[in-house]
Amino acid sequence: MVAAPVWVSAETDVADRMLTLTYRVATGAGYSRAECERLCRQVTALPAVVQVMDSDCGRAGWENPARSLRAQVVEFLRADLGQRVDGESLDAVLRGAVLLDELALLPPRQRFALWSTTLSSCTADDLGIRTGWTARQIARLVRAALRTVTTHARL
Repeated sequence: MVAAPVWVSAETDVADRMLTLTYRVATGAGYSRAECERLCRQVTALPAVVQVMDSDCGRAGWENPARSLRAQVVEFLRADLGQRVDGESLDAVLRGAVLLDELALLPPRQRFALWSTTLSSCTADDLGIRTGWTARQIARLVRAALRTVTTHARL
């Protein structure tokens, strides 16, 4: 049996990603564990999140509601946290969480190429040896990933 390539990873559904985003923002804003739990419960009670959790469109691989739902969750977090966290700090935390969420939406090969070359400081030669990809394939994957992330990872 052949092992799965290293760039293939388990994908989470939309509701789990929204909880992860909420937790990242809350901890980044300095909230305690109890406050994070409260905020996560409130997010899972949002009508749009409940609708996605109750339907097939929230399952992994279905990206249709992902970005619009994320925008609703970000607005909710901005309203809830904006009362206790200064706007500049909150925007920085939200940008980081949205960027990581957008990375999760990338196709696995693009995500792996972008993560390896930018965040893990892996050279294109090293990545080519690990994956069997050519330098041109790696450049295309990274370019496509960056285009997607810069287009959609906005507040």
